Amino acid sequence: MKLYICLLMLMNTCFNYAFKKHELPYSIVVAKADLIVDGTISKVSKNEYEFTISQFVKGKSGLKIKVSIWKEWICDPRIKALKTGQRLILFLEKTPYGNFSTINGSTGEIYVDNDSFINIFLPKEFTNPKILKEGISMFLQTYTVYGDLNDRFLQNIYFQSNKSIFEIYKMKEDNMAFNFLGGKDVSYVEVKYNLIPQFII
Repeated sequence: MKLYICLLMLMNTCFNYAFKKHELPYSIVVAKADLIVDGTISKVSKNEYEFTISQFVKGKSGLKIKVSIWKEWICDPRIKALKTGQRLILFLEKTPYGNFSTINGSTGEIYVDNDSFINIFLPKEFTNPKILKEGISMFLQTYTVYGDLNDRFLQNIYFQSNKSIFEIYKMKEDNMAFNFLGGKDVSYVEVKYNLIPQFII
């Protein structure tokens, strides 16, 4: 009997039945990020890699930054090995040590090959890097987030829009990534729209 229990526990661990990554919605990841950048890995060491930025989507820094290598585990493996020349889109938070770390492990580290994404688990609306970066920029220009973004259960977090529902509807039609970030990805946080008319004096 003990043998069966031990085998069951071993299989449970091996087949990952008991573990699940705590996924953050991309709208929260975008709001939390100090830096969202597109660029390439220029050097890999044991605990971090040097990243050369080609485009800033959110925030500013030097063109070369150090990024901590997040620790892989059963529910959050790396898509492929880090290597020099690999293009990534990164969602980063600044650490107390002066370098950066990706938000939510693999969520904050998107691999790009031949101007397309290789992670099959990414939202289908993230069709390519150009659309994703435009969608993020549109989202940042449209919404302000309120509440504690470090709260694990994301209680009392809401997004306030500075555009009308009609403007947002048009923007969602124009960009699939923006549609995802401002739509179902924030389904369990309250989205409030500012519908106060703006008067020109």
